[in-house]
Amino acid sequence: MKMKKSKFVLIISLLGISSVLITIISDFILIGKPNSAYDFLLLGTESMWNISAVRITVGAFVGVAVLPFQLLGLIPVYYAFKPAGKVLPVIAVIANAHTLLMGVAFHISYAFIGSGWTLYHKPDATLITEELVIQYDLYWMILAVIMSVELLLGSVIYTIVILKGKSLFPKWMAIFSPMAVMIITVPLIFLIPYPVGGYIAPASLNVSTMVFFVLILVVGYKKMKELENRNKEF
Repeated sequence: MKMKKSKFVLIISLLGISSVLITIISDFILIGKPNSAYDFLLLGTESMWNISAVRITVGAFVGVAVLPFQLLGLIPVYYAFKPAGKVLPVIAVIANAHTLLMGVAFHISYAFIGSGWTLYHKPDATLITEELVIQYDLYWMILAVIMSVELLLGSVIYTIVILKGKSLFPKWMAIFSPMAVMIITVPLIFLIPYPVGGYIAPASLNVSTMVFFVLILVVGYKKMKELENRNKEF
C-alpha cells in the first residue's frame, strides 16, 4: 500500500525536529552553565573558558553529526510551496537549507574558540594565545554575519511565496518566517533567569529553529490531510 504524502511528510519532519532536539542537547553540553541568559549574552564565547575538553569535544561533534539532518524539517515547506510553481519552492528550500548547513560550521567553531579561551586564561598564556583567540572570535563573527544574511534572504523568499497566495500555507503564516520566529523567540530566551538561562541561551538559535519546524509541520500537515480527504470525496 502506497504511503500517503501527508504521512511521509509527518515522519520525515519528525526526524528533522528530533535532530534539532539532539542539537539543542549538544548545545547544553558544549557551552551551557548555571547562569542567567543575560549573563551568557554579556560573556559571549568567553564563557567557555573553563568548560572541560571532554564536554567541548562531545558537544561539538554530536551537534555536527546531527545538524545536517535538520534539513528534513524543511520538507513541509517544499510540499506546501509546490502549488506556487516549480522554481520558487526549490529556491525557498535551498536558501533556508544553506543557512542550516552553515550552522554546521558555526557549531564546530565553538570547539576551536572554546579551546582558545581555555588557553588564554591559563597562567602561562602568551601574546600569541591572545592573538589566536581574537582571530578565532573574528571567524566566529564572520560565520554569524553570513548566517544572518542567509536567514534574512530565506525569510524574504518564504514571505513572498506565501503572500502570493498559491501555497498551501494560509497568508497569516507569512508573519512566521524563520527570521521572524527567531526575533520573537531569542529575546524571550534571554529573559530566562539563573540557573536555567545559562543552559537555554546557548541553544537559542536551535530553539527558534525547532519552533519554526513545529509550526510549519502542524499547519502544513493539516492542510495536506484536508486535501487528501477532499480528494477522497471525488
